[in-house]
Amino acid sequence: MQQVPRYLLFCEEGTFSALALTSEMTVHVILSMATLFLMDRACAVPVQYSVMLDAGSSSTKLRVYSWPERSSTSSTLHITEKYFLRIKPPLSSFQENLELLPEYLLNLTSLAQSQVPYYSHNKTHIYLLATAGIRFLKEEKAKSLMDTVRRVLSDKRNHNFKYTERSVRILSGEEEGVFAWITANYHNGFFSSNRSLSKAVGVLEMGGGSTQITFVPDGPLLAHMFSLRIAGKIYNLYSHSYLNFGKDYMDRRIKEYLIQQNPSAKTILNPCSLENDNYNYDNGDTTVIFRGSSSPSECLSIISNFLRHSYDTCYPKPCAIGSIYQPSIGSDIFYATASFAFIAADLNATDATGRLDIVKLNQTAHDYCSKTIEEAYSVYRVPSAYGSSTCMMALYITELLTFSYGFPVNTDRIFSFQKVNGKSLDWPFGAVVYEAELMARDYPCGPIPLETNAAAGQSPTALLELLILLCFSTLCAFV
Repeated sequence: MQQVPRYLLFCEEGTFSALALTSEMTVHVILSMATLFLMDRACAVPVQYSVMLDAGSSSTKLRVYSWPERSSTSSTLHITEKYFLRIKPPLSSFQENLELLPEYLLNLTSLAQSQVPYYSHNKTHIYLLATAGIRFLKEEKAKSLMDTVRRVLSDKRNHNFKYTERSVRILSGEEEGVFAWITANYHNGFFSSNRSLSKAVGVLEMGGGSTQITFVPDGPLLAHMFSLRIAGKIYNLYSHSYLNFGKDYMDRRIKEYLIQQNPSAKTILNPCSLENDNYNYDNGDTTVIFRGSSSPSECLSIISNFLRHSYDTCYPKPCAIGSIYQPSIGSDIFYATASFAFIAADLNATDATGRLDIVKLNQTAHDYCSKTIEEAYSVYRVPSAYGSSTCMMALYITELLTFSYGFPVNTDRIFSFQKVNGKSLDWPFGAVVYEAELMARDYPCGPIPLETNAAAGQSPTALLELLILLCFSTLCAFV
């Protein structure tokens, strides 16, 4: 037997009569329900996308993310990376050839558009976020470069993605650290569980130009606070970035220090380089020959000079490097990523769970740094191209973690990871989470609250059905 639509039964049997309502009330109800239905359809985006251009110091990485619509801003976003591509040269290489930059960017946006369904292009935000590679440029060079990027990406003739004033910017080091913190805690399930705040992991990150430390302090936070909201909860983080303390710039600072100490020398012994590793170095003012001398104690003495505390100017206390305030690291677990993880892996200083053994790293560093470059390769299998930098970095990391950041030498709370649960710990993922949360908070057109939908069965289909029901009931009443 064919089922008769409910609204016809209502009309035939008179089980619902619009005579119980005034015509004005009926029209008002119908218009209200229609408004709710149209709002729900206009706002509903079953799958959302985001395009991220990570403008780093050696390349630009294109990432496309997607996630299903969530029912509430208090629930966790389920974001996945659906596309990744690394492009060279880096953005900074165009500082003297800005006329070539549009083609470079349009190639990237074209690739991104091919990864996002056409009907979602105008709802998809695009971001180009630059890091230390651009932060190191002179101010006028960086401004010209980023202004050109803004001009290209804001032009709707070039793509259909959503562009806002936040779409193109140079990240502060603190933002980079915070975004890495979001990534790490997202991938270990912290935001999607009811874990206490003490279960959030801190993050130690180091790139070529800078190093960052970000965590939730156990006690009062007196400076360098970064507040954010994730899944309806507010987190107050300590985050600080040390520019010029990344692996490449620490290597450069050591060489510049040695040149200053030997101003007239053409050949200089470098205690942070392995014996038989000899090379020319040109800093723009002078050219010298560095010869590795494999002297870990002398190398550590130079590094310690860069990391010393400035007790007289430290306020508020305590301080880490120089006069930079840092609260106690407390009892948090930390993930050490990027260069930290590479060095720990090269020198076999972690256990099967990824836990970093600082004592072992320190001992291995001194043994490694005492060898010739040939011996280091023979014993540790570190490629010669990274032989000397591994020596310097191993000594630097142990001193940074203990002397500067305040970790006990025998700590068991640092884990050296590149991935967690198979997911990369790179900061761009955290940036997308952060921007999506901002968008959900600030953008007025979000999912209709469940209590608003309750009368209509909590679904757009139910809203439409009720709307039709009211219309036909009204017609029946006046027949």
